[in-house]
Amino acid sequence: MGERKSIAGPDVNPAVSEEALYTAHAGLHVLCHECRDPVAVISTPQGGLLEVNGSFRRLFRIPEPLPISLTIERLGGSGMARILRTWDGAGPRVIRKLTLSGVAGRARLLPIPSTFPSQAFLHFMPHSLGPPADELALGDLLDDRLRQIRNFERLRALGETAAVIVHEIRIPLASIQLGLSSTRNSPALDPSLLPRIDIALEQVGRLDRLLSRIRDFSHPHRLQVSTLDLRRTISSALAAVEASLRGPRTSVTLDVRPDPLRLQADPDRLGEAVQNLVVNAVEAMPDGGTIRIVARPSASRRSWIELRISDEGGGIPASLRGRIFQPFFTTKRHGAGLGLAIVKKIVELHGGFISLTGAPGRGTTVILELPPGGLEA
Repeated sequence: MGERKSIAGPDVNPAVSEEALYTAHAGLHVLCHECRDPVAVISTPQGGLLEVNGSFRRLFRIPEPLPISLTIERLGGSGMARILRTWDGAGPRVIRKLTLSGVAGRARLLPIPSTFPSQAFLHFMPHSLGPPADELALGDLLDDRLRQIRNFERLRALGETAAVIVHEIRIPLASIQLGLSSTRNSPALDPSLLPRIDIALEQVGRLDRLLSRIRDFSHPHRLQVSTLDLRRTISSALAAVEASLRGPRTSVTLDVRPDPLRLQADPDRLGEAVQNLVVNAVEAMPDGGTIRIVARPSASRRSWIELRISDEGGGIPASLRGRIFQPFFTTKRHGAGLGLAIVKKIVELHGGFISLTGAPGRGTTVILELPPGGLEA
């Protein structure tokens, strides 16, 4: 059976989400400063102003640097201060009438997860400025980012649990492998038992590979961000999975607009995401078909890049779409259910989002949305 690699010893990695959480929170603060409506980050329930964007600063004539003792109540928002004292911070709060420093308007409070002391966004929409310029765009992207942070918190708990489980299983598994190898090499072994021992060793190896994938998923990765040409990154990824593309009547079309389309990202990690998605697309088309890869500026998020990878397979039932990126969820007979979860992790480490469209019998399109600055910092 050849030389066997010994199973690694104890290897407990920290949770997955630290850098991803940092990236997502950095994206929140970019949103705060890019919004044309007045936006502030406040502490709850005290109402202290921690950060304001240019619109908020100009509207309320707030000096630079931001005074440490400045609170919503000192801006004349006594009603807002009462709301903060009674708000549980569990979900968004819409305030239909609010006056700050004599300026009347309405506002939204959005809790920011994973902050201590607790913080929230105050999105103020003055009546005097007419319809809010950025309410829909800010709301959609902000809500997406807040959901992403809550997901990172769940992944962190899952990652910590997975790391402990991997460690605890690998210790006895190494002993099992050592015992089987010693027995196989014993001159006293009945040769008729060799096939059974070889099968057992193969299964131990399979378990070890599965544990390695779980460990890698739980391990935090630092991005090596650089300016990349997206066509070159995709082409390199396709070359790496060339063997998978040799199936019956399988072809790939690549459409990049404009060309070159440049992006701040980690080329290796982004290439890994593309490889996983292309292999998934091939597996979704056992009788062959065309994989279409399209990269272009996003139509819905200013300055973002959108990457779409489509197949002509059987599609994904609507009932499963909400679970398809969850760790350990798979529709395949053999598989750890980590491929798409790893892709999601890579995209979110870049500060982006992943989603999919399609219908049973009409194929699937996976959509990666990536911010222009990689980490959005």
